[in-house]
Amino acid sequence: MLIDNIVLLRARFPEIRNYFLEHENKIELNRLTILESKTGAKTIRYQTTEGNPLMIHSLYDPIREAERIITAHSESIMEDTHVFFYGVGLGYHIEKFKEMYPSNTYSIYEPCPEVFFELTQQRKLNQLITKKTLQLYIDTYEKEAMSYLKEFVSSNQNIYIITLPSYENLFKEKMIQFRSNVKKVITNRRSRLHTNEKFQKRWTINSVHNFKSVLTTPNMMKDIKLEQFKRKPAMIISAGPSLVEDMEFIRYIKKNELANIFSVGSAINSLLEYDVIPDAVCTYAPSDNNYKVFERLNDSGLHDIPLIYGSSVGFETLERFTGPKVHFITTVDNVSQYFLGSQINANDCINDATSIAVLMVQLLSEIGCDPIIFAGQNLAYKDDEIYAKGIGYTHLKNGFNKEIIKKGVPIKDVYGNEIKSNITFNNMRESIEQIVTHYKGNTFINTTKGGAEIKGVPFCPIEQVIEEVLTHSIIKEKWWETANSYDQSVLSDKLNSLENYMHQFYNIIENINKLIRKLNKNIALKNRINLEKAFGEFDYLYSNLNENMYYRKFVVPYVRVHVDFLINEMNHIVMEADPIKKANHIVELFTRFIQNCRSAGVELEQLINEQIDRQLISSKIN
Repeated sequence: MLIDNIVLLRARFPEIRNYFLEHENKIELNRLTILESKTGAKTIRYQTTEGNPLMIHSLYDPIREAERIITAHSESIMEDTHVFFYGVGLGYHIEKFKEMYPSNTYSIYEPCPEVFFELTQQRKLNQLITKKTLQLYIDTYEKEAMSYLKEFVSSNQNIYIITLPSYENLFKEKMIQFRSNVKKVITNRRSRLHTNEKFQKRWTINSVHNFKSVLTTPNMMKDIKLEQFKRKPAMIISAGPSLVEDMEFIRYIKKNELANIFSVGSAINSLLEYDVIPDAVCTYAPSDNNYKVFERLNDSGLHDIPLIYGSSVGFETLERFTGPKVHFITTVDNVSQYFLGSQINANDCINDATSIAVLMVQLLSEIGCDPIIFAGQNLAYKDDEIYAKGIGYTHLKNGFNKEIIKKGVPIKDVYGNEIKSNITFNNMRESIEQIVTHYKGNTFINTTKGGAEIKGVPFCPIEQVIEEVLTHSIIKEKWWETANSYDQSVLSDKLNSLENYMHQFYNIIENINKLIRKLNKNIALKNRINLEKAFGEFDYLYSNLNENMYYRKFVVPYVRVHVDFLINEMNHIVMEADPIKKANHIVELFTRFIQNCRSAGVELEQLINEQIDRQLISSKIN
């Protein structure tokens, strides 16, 4: 490795320098041959594992080839485009990009460590790596570099991938995996962004509305006698189209009290259609029409079935539900977490997820249920349907046209056949697979005939489960008939403190607005010295904002999409060396953000004053 390259890597990417320092003697370069092209520029011949010699760069004119590569992508590279290079080789195409687009940022990923090591011996890296190079990723022999995915998750810029053409053949399998990884994280990011945009306000609004119910209902994690559930079978009944096939077996299980039966989401309507009564119904969806799921149950006269609800559920659901209620605190409920303080720790909260079934896997595992048995958990299309018959309300459509199904995500079913799913169901499946790995001592069984294969949840027909697993009846009591154990004497002080935090929040907002005006003035005067001083004030105020409890617990969740965007942009602000450009970026970014924060603060203050009953809280002291 050239001395200049050692110095550069040590300064910019020390972890890469350390890796090659430790493994330099192990790097095998026998696959690589350095050749001189017809024009005199160096090129590399790489011998594949099959023994085929392939050129990484042109054997005739690598420089001209590099220009053609970058020119071919010119229509896709805009002023604000961040380019992600897959494959370095000897870096001619990156050098050409740097010449043609000196203002654009870029990152570099080399999947073959020996190629990068050869590069460091043949050329100076400062010809490729400049202050515009944000990241350098190198695969190692031990593992594929995965940190590059963070760029596709956190960057607000348009990211454009340029692949060194020879790598399509040289590292075909790695390329396929790379594209799959990038596609997955981008899809998940879009899905998460859509969810946050749709529900960011609802989560907080619901949590404020529902806090009264949280104070008057037992906590499933803390107040229920766990002997009711420990080492006892539990069934999670979902509304997949396969549910009806096993309905008579579920009826048998209920009649003989072989397991606790938990209906999740809209499955209650299918169960009622077949006169099967679950031991509890469960919900967490934050939408304002979630209450419709339980209209049939409310109208049925069955008022002794408890509702287990996530504390950020659509508040309309709780207002209309006629039976007993039991809650669990979700991770998106910052309201209960603020007011109850140390009474709720991280282990008492259930992670928000893509479906109520995922949350119930967590909850039932935490309270000791074992085994946990899934029914109706198709997570895929079945006979052009995604819901069980009998759900009985109109805001969900059951049938899908064949074109939508045709474009679905191909996955394996429990029999090993290929079936079609969609992104939402696929995310649910992956969430369940991830959750069950945290409960390795538990037994999980999937009885869903024709449903998606769920890793870690082996398939077993429900008939066999009854015969081999559910062999004894269990004693069932009215476990929900208990009070919660919250110490509510602390709530009045918490409310008083919150009002102080609100006052401080508005002061910080006003001071940031004053600073923005100061920045604008010094930008116009091009006064770099005053701008540098103002950046110190900005850091102080921004730190105060992030430490303010009203901002952290209430405002941030309410405007989380704006906050995520801001955090991603702050990385660019920190890197900007020019004071005027930096100040302009701060002004542009924070002017609108502070307006959004102030509006959110006012809306939430009004909501809290309306919904958090001071008289109720004060009465809890005595």
